[in-house]
Amino acid sequence: MNFKEKSTRKTILIATIFFIFLLVWTLWQFHFNYMVASYDTIFHSQRIYEIRLAFLKHQLPSWVNFNTFFNTGQAINGMYPDYTLWPFVWITNFLTPIHQIIAIRSLIAGATFIVTFLSLRKRFYSQNAILMASIFALSGSVIKDLTGEMQSGTAIIMIFIFPIFFTLKEIVQSYEFKPQLIIKTALLLTIVANSHLLSAVVLGLVAGICLIIETIVHRNYFAWINLILAAILTLILCLPIIYRVITISKSGLLSPFGKGNIVSLSLWELIKKPTWDAKATISITTIILLIISILGIRKENFQRTRPWFITELILIILSTNIFPWKLFNHVPIINNFQYANWRFGIFIGVIPVLLVLLTFKKKILTPILLTMTLISFSMATFTAIHNQYFHTNKAIIVTEFTKTQIPQNKSVKLTSTGINSDKIMRSLLPDYAPSTTPLQPESDGMFLDQSIIYPLANHLGQGTQKDIALSHKSTPNSINWQLSNASKGKISLPTYAYKSLHYHVTINNHAVPWTLNKQSLFTVRIPKNLDKANIKIHWLMPKAYLISLICATILYLGLLVFLIKTNFS
Repeated sequence: MNFKEKSTRKTILIATIFFIFLLVWTLWQFHFNYMVASYDTIFHSQRIYEIRLAFLKHQLPSWVNFNTFFNTGQAINGMYPDYTLWPFVWITNFLTPIHQIIAIRSLIAGATFIVTFLSLRKRFYSQNAILMASIFALSGSVIKDLTGEMQSGTAIIMIFIFPIFFTLKEIVQSYEFKPQLIIKTALLLTIVANSHLLSAVVLGLVAGICLIIETIVHRNYFAWINLILAAILTLILCLPIIYRVITISKSGLLSPFGKGNIVSLSLWELIKKPTWDAKATISITTIILLIISILGIRKENFQRTRPWFITELILIILSTNIFPWKLFNHVPIINNFQYANWRFGIFIGVIPVLLVLLTFKKKILTPILLTMTLISFSMATFTAIHNQYFHTNKAIIVTEFTKTQIPQNKSVKLTSTGINSDKIMRSLLPDYAPSTTPLQPESDGMFLDQSIIYPLANHLGQGTQKDIALSHKSTPNSINWQLSNASKGKISLPTYAYKSLHYHVTINNHAVPWTLNKQSLFTVRIPKNLDKANIKIHWLMPKAYLISLICATILYLGLLVFLIKTNFS
């Protein structure tokens, strides 16, 4: 990059303005000392908090959540991929918990901007690339994750979404055996799988459909070999998360809500209410870019835009009821999609970016993108202010001292001490709980039954004759339940027990056997009447997991170094 060139100086100026905007938003959020949170924001905040505590203790994050989600020992962090989140947590661990989450959101948005720009700059005019990177990072799912509802897994995927799409296109259209391309594809898909498993399935389905079309049209079979080898290498690199998921699943888990009943929108529902920060539907930016690209179609540019138009059409069809999703309600893995637009809709906003860049010449396109960039900064500012204040009407500031129980769908102002509050009912959820956990009737698996909510929400032990109030202390790998005047006999604790995991349980430092009650809660026998009983449940991390994690990390880094060296040689 020649810094003396006028276009280079403009590129640097636009990038500087973007990062000033991001810094101002971050500092503005910091000054509140709370974060507006609802729905998935609460869920992912508690996941981050659990990882934070493990790193502060110089430990690997646990599979079970003893410090969050009502201290139930639920296997949320174990079942939800989190490896790509670890670096963001590690570098921000000097901050307070709530400032850390805000900083992570900003870092993800900033990384999305940088990677998008670098990826587009390889293929398009630098100034247009920086303008389009700004538009992309200030709208749609990226601005949603920054200023609205945070979903950290899919947000991290969006950092690499353009390299992912470019690489998948290249491998689908490959006409010879390409080891470097296989490795590159596997490294990128590993990032996806280690961020959000269903997104890896979604991208695999889209790539598979495109591969079938490519095979029919061009009789290209080398692409199959390259893609299959990339998939195998991806599975090898993902062995730690695969091991985790399989091991926990052996216990028998509740099905995700809506399993076997994939809901899909009509095309009209997908587009009828576009917003600037739409994530599961079509955003305003996407509509504008699609209209611009369609208006710019000419005979000379149609050939290079056709594959991307086809892919965009596939994503739109798969996001709606145009595709016969009912036929797939009993297909394993796919029947976990719940809502089709949740899975495919987040990627609809990617391809219009490429279509516009491919359709117009750079001199014509620059003023169009400059206008859209100015609009994007204005709309992103409006969206940030709207999301900060619109959801806070009567929202409670949640701290460790909060006594008011907060219903499932209420927004809160989350503070550092309130992240793991046992008053936020949104975090008492059935996700990845043992299969015998009772569910609320006719809730389609979305809510727990009151019979299990009562002991979990109130931290009650259940004796043979009465309920017992418990106090607790927790670490990343253990929880201590304490009670006074403990009577001899069985007591069930408000902690889930997974049959396929290994635990060490003690009463007053003496090892004791444990069983599960009918709700899959830990049950122990107190051998005699005690003035004070300290019941400790310690989860034991499998050695095979540590070995697989070390091997997969070394292999990933080795392949990455090899790829970088071969590209520079």
